Amino acid sequence: MQIEEKAVRYIAKVADGSMRDALSLLDQCIAFYFEQELTYDKVLDVLGAVDTGVFSRMLREILKGDAAAALGVLQDIVLQGRELSQFVTDFAWYLRNLLLIKSADGVEDIIDVSSDNLVRLKEEAELAENDTIMRYIRILSELSGQIRYAAQKRILIEMAIIKLCRPAMETDTASLADRIRQVEEKLEKGIPIMAVNPGAGSSSVPGRRESGGKSRASQSDSGGHSECGKPLVQDCG
Repeated sequence: MQIEEKAVRYIAKVADGSMRDALSLLDQCIAFYFEQELTYDKVLDVLGAVDTGVFSRMLREILKGDAAAALGVLQDIVLQGRELSQFVTDFAWYLRNLLLIKSADGVEDIIDVSSDNLVRLKEEAELAENDTIMRYIRILSELSGQIRYAAQKRILIEMAIIKLCRPAMETDTASLADRIRQVEEKLEKGIPIMAVNPGAGSSSVPGRRESGGKSRASQSDSGGHSECGKPLVQDCG
């Protein structure tokens, strides 16, 4: 039978160096499309994987900090019946390719993608800094281990996506750098940044006494007189 080179490469990547797993996956694909040409799209369909275009959409929404849109991409994947564990693995692999493109020259043979995908990867590699991509890979790697035997894989993936979109939820250096990046992008686009007042909601408001009495400013507005109408230097009695 005929099989696309791109399909063979994807099967080899999923097998992760195991010849037995690669042959098992190949037999599985052939069984579904017996006596038909085995294309890349057919392999993705059999293995429950998603196309790299989905990873591009997901990355762009995460970089914008749009958790609702990123979760919408995940919803589409679920409705297509894709394997969620494989999605997490492939998304981490996709980010790994972006990191290699940004970090070194001549990595075409290492990342092992088609020429069309390579052009798109180079364009998307300019969207994020190395620290940001490494933070994403770390979170997805941790997630991959958590969902392996989890009953509610989707919930764990949704939590991870929200964490990717909200670096403020973490306190490490990479998350802090990602927060700064988001603030800088908002400033460049003219989006106002709401400052957080650490004293908001407390009783110690400037110009107001703890006991709830009048402030000096309000006393001066009243002409320097007390509530009884007499000058402040005199007793009200």
